Amino acid sequence: MNAVLLVDDERDFADLLAERLSARGFQVQTAYDGEEALRLAAVHELDVAVLDVNLPGIDGLAVLRELKKLKPQAEALMLTGQMDLATAIMGMKLGATDYLVKPVPIERLTEAILRAQDRREERLEGQRMAETAKMAALGHMAEGVAHEINNPVNTMVSLAGWMEDLAQELREAQATGSANVSQASPDNTLAEMLASARKMREHGQRVKEITAKLLCLCHKAEPRELSATSEAVGSGALLDLGRLLERLVDERRGRLEDCGVNLSPALSPDLPSLALPPSGLPGADLGTAIGNILDNALDAMPGGGQLWLIASAHGHEVHIEVEDTGQGILPAHLPRVFEPFFSTKDVGQGTGLGLSVSYGTVKALGGDIDITSQPGQGTKVLISLPC
Repeated sequence: MNAVLLVDDERDFADLLAERLSARGFQVQTAYDGEEALRLAAVHELDVAVLDVNLPGIDGLAVLRELKKLKPQAEALMLTGQMDLATAIMGMKLGATDYLVKPVPIERLTEAILRAQDRREERLEGQRMAETAKMAALGHMAEGVAHEINNPVNTMVSLAGWMEDLAQELREAQATGSANVSQASPDNTLAEMLASARKMREHGQRVKEITAKLLCLCHKAEPRELSATSEAVGSGALLDLGRLLERLVDERRGRLEDCGVNLSPALSPDLPSLALPPSGLPGADLGTAIGNILDNALDAMPGGGQLWLIASAHGHEVHIEVEDTGQGILPAHLPRVFEPFFSTKDVGQGTGLGLSVSYGTVKALGGDIDITSQPGQGTKVLISLPC
């Protein structure tokens, strides 16, 4: 569009520049003070503003600040005299693209405006690409949610229809006095209905777990009581990390035996307590985060293997390492393991939310999480948390 706002209190100079810029195809609005410049910016399209540093009333820097609020996508150039270079440089820190020393040749001003417009277009294109990528990720996420929730919901709908049929047959049997309408006794019919209800409850719980993980990704976890491994302190809690890790291991003893995995825990006896935010705030469930990582390690070793769980203090941090001898992760997949709904498991074997939840929880606690892996050589996850 080449829409330019020229702001200078020297009317003859401003009018001459405006005329010469218009002759070169620019659409120029001219203002002779800061108030008029802001009024024009509010009602007209604007690509580039050319601002004199010294303006009556509102100076050029103040106009620049307000312009960035009114037209955040617009670029700005500062016009200055030799004695005002420091002020012009300050303008660049506020977002101006460049500064020009008066008197400025029209060719140089034209080139500066065109460079500013190119910069604006590059930034807008980058934003468009980022928005496209975000929408693509959102579509991928929606596809994952639909897939993971659709399966249990379909099962629940089928079971509900089956229960409705059984109840209708039982009602007809009672109404007609028939002893066996559906070739099954009322007791057997009731047993089938109870079994279907239990299956519906299981699948409903699966859906609830998926939505809970989604809420965790959005940092909207439901408030919960503090676990037995934490002690309330002020508005938050101190977490006994050693007890938490021991509990997570105990909860997986049966699965470790079933998978034939040997666990080698190495928990430092002097592990410090960790400060948690109030229950229900981001990062309140560190146990779930670490548990997800342990479960992933076991998933990677269905035929047995070795699992290490190491926790130790390092200055003002505590490090938690989970390492396995499983199948490992392909290099192409490694950068995406923390993305929601990205999973290398077979369809139906996982939601792809476990590591995303772990990542969000650790980050919310002010920590960091890193993962290294080689195909066929296992995976190592390192969690660093502030003490």
